[in-house]
Amino acid sequence: MNEPSPSTSTHIPEMVIATVAGVAFGVKTGHYLTGIFIGIVLGVALSVLGTVVRARSRR
Repeated sequence: MNEPSPSTSTHIPEMVIATVAGVAFGVKTGHYLTGIFIGIVLGVALSVLGTVVRARSRR
């Protein structure tokens, strides 16, 4: 159906980094809900940062 264009960037690396960081925090401290929250916030922040960097490099 609708295939993404080649210029569309995926956020897979950012999500993997955020997931690993959130899980590591949750397992290490035992605060799993906090680990989930950290993973979500870090994933959003890295995705936004990655989008800004990619947009600037295209100019």
